[in-house]
Amino acid sequence: MTTFRSLFGKAAIAGLALSLMSGMAAAQSLMEKIKSGEIIRVGFANEAPFSSANANGELVGSDIVLLRATLEKMGVKEFDGVLTPFGSLIPGLKAKRFDIIAAGLYIRPDRCKQVAFAEPIFAVGDAIIVPAGNPKKLSALGDFAKDSKLKLGYTTGAGAMIEHAYASGMPKEQAVALPDGPALIAALKAGRIDAFIYPSLSAQELMKAANDPAIERADPFTQPVVNGKQVLGVGSFAVRTDDAEFLKAFNEAMLSILNSPDYLKMIEPFGFSKADIPVGLTTAELCKG
Repeated sequence: MTTFRSLFGKAAIAGLALSLMSGMAAAQSLMEKIKSGEIIRVGFANEAPFSSANANGELVGSDIVLLRATLEKMGVKEFDGVLTPFGSLIPGLKAKRFDIIAAGLYIRPDRCKQVAFAEPIFAVGDAIIVPAGNPKKLSALGDFAKDSKLKLGYTTGAGAMIEHAYASGMPKEQAVALPDGPALIAALKAGRIDAFIYPSLSAQELMKAANDPAIERADPFTQPVVNGKQVLGVGSFAVRTDDAEFLKAFNEAMLSILNSPDYLKMIEPFGFSKADIPVGLTTAELCKG
């Protein structure tokens, strides 16, 4: 069973204890922690279907099943989850509050300067959530460039998706950053934003969880095109840049799963299809931009 620790509310003391423990083990690499049998900590942000905590406090999601299978190949049978706001995942990793990020994190050149990504594990499109009936008739990110009064929400730290809107002609002044999905829904219903952008698979999970007739997913929706190519969000796990030894071993174990028929069977329950598995993409290429 993989449980999680929260960085919110009453868990502040536990978080402080973890930080102190991290400080004492600052000189120890992730591979050394594994060899010594120490518990690995995984940062996640309740980003279903990638990673989230269920009612029993267990970690679930497409990232989690792949991470668990990969770590088991490396001899690691258990790990702890650390619930963290999405925008704090990379700072938390760098501060050694946890050792691995598993949260549907997109591979981007700016992020590659801060963390080391594993090879790509998914490639998904964007979606926008609008008020029921889609009163502004929004069907593409380019619509926001046509009306300066429109506001588009996005999750703090999810810069890759909002940049798709900028590339589609929307000025940055029309973007509104909010902490998470529930905050975006609240802002949409309050009229503070006219829509918000979200990963397509996460959007369907968010809509299912909200079960709110006041909002809907814009359909049809035209995926953004940048430099003549339809853009997709390609993501993976991330570790600290000084954990190259671990990342090499991790990639070897993970790719043996990714390249097998078992991987699709593992992620299908979370809404993924064969089309969502990246083919011919490498982290090195994605980090170059």
